[in-house]
Amino acid sequence: MKTLRLAVSLFALAAALRASAVFESAQIAPGNPMPQYPSALTLAGITKGHAVVAVSIDTEGKVQDSLVLAYTQPQFARASREAVNSWIFIPARLDGAAVPVRTELRFDFTLEGAVITSNLPNHFMYDGFDNMADRATVYQPGRINELDQPVVRIAGESPRYALKAAKAGIHGKVEVHFYIDEQGGVRLPAVTAGTDIYLMEQAVAAVRRWKFAPPTSNGRPVLIAAAQEFDFGDAR
Repeated sequence: MKTLRLAVSLFALAAALRASAVFESAQIAPGNPMPQYPSALTLAGITKGHAVVAVSIDTEGKVQDSLVLAYTQPQFARASREAVNSWIFIPARLDGAAVPVRTELRFDFTLEGAVITSNLPNHFMYDGFDNMADRATVYQPGRINELDQPVVRIAGESPRYALKAAKAGIHGKVEVHFYIDEQGGVRLPAVTAGTDIYLMEQAVAAVRRWKFAPPTSNGRPVLIAAAQEFDFGDAR
């Protein structure tokens, strides 16, 4: 198995697509409440900003987990996450069957209200943030070249690969993208490349149980986007 690599960009599609598969992205259901503009920021004279939130959606369209990726003001982040956690989605489907996915939502705030300017189920590049006046991003994932030391996994095992599956000819590579939060925990693991549902499930289940030493930059814990590729070629 290849070693962990940190990701400069996040690829967020949670179901790997076979060449013949038909994938339908998750959709935001009508009637979900939008975030409200924080009144404290209005009083402070701040008139605009944004927040980016990653969301894990289950096969029923319910939010299982959410994680703030970036913001210009913490109040925008709280308002966005509180709203999204109550949302219902139309589930994503792979060949007609509902599948869990992860997506990233960017909310842009003005005094008139919040609007979704990006709903990106495939990828999100961190280099696209604005950096001017009150739109300057004050929180975002740490960068690889700014870490104090390489990320170290301190707990968790490799995914299971049943002998029965190997004998049945089930093999291939699976790539899992995930976040390592400031406490070293794995958040929102999602498959971006894979050849078999069984292998994808085993890879995600294993990564979900991993634990890392908290990544730091200049001594301060930071959120990191990471990726791991598994090669299921022989029985473990």
